[in-house]
Amino acid sequence: MAENAEIIESVRTLPTRVAAEPEGLSENELRWRPSDDAWSIKEVVGHLRDDSEVWRRRLYMMITKTEPVLPAYDQEALVREREYQDADLGAIIGDLQRFRLDVVENLKTLTGDGWERTGQHPDWGRLTVREGMERMVRHTEGHLDQLRQMKENIVHARASAGEP
Repeated sequence: MAENAEIIESVRTLPTRVAAEPEGLSENELRWRPSDDAWSIKEVVGHLRDDSEVWRRRLYMMITKTEPVLPAYDQEALVREREYQDADLGAIIGDLQRFRLDVVENLKTLTGDGWERTGQHPDWGRLTVREGMERMVRHTEGHLDQLRQMKENIVHARASAGEP
């Protein structure tokens, strides 16, 4: 189980870590999908933006209400609806930064047993703030690995084609 400060630091540094992954890639490379049913780098970053927005809301609910029902969402539908392929990556990352900083500020207000406050998620059941934040951090790390792999594949394809 991670310490509170470790969780806060992971949440705080996410936007910078995400922003580093697409550096040096062209717009076409940012929009490339490894398969028809896969997301592009822009869409993965957009999904992380959406996830941060939803977790900001969930955390606020857990802090301010007793046993709130936490919202679930259709991540595929939201990525399509928000059309991240055509969105400005800097704006997506800016939103991600803003949402994550809000989460950090809310986490910093927790004292005593605040990290043990709970909410009910329709798919995951009862979660404490700590469990929710640990879940969010693991989810994010998985997508950071995905972004790294996608960039590595793009750079490798570029080198194989003799491009710089």
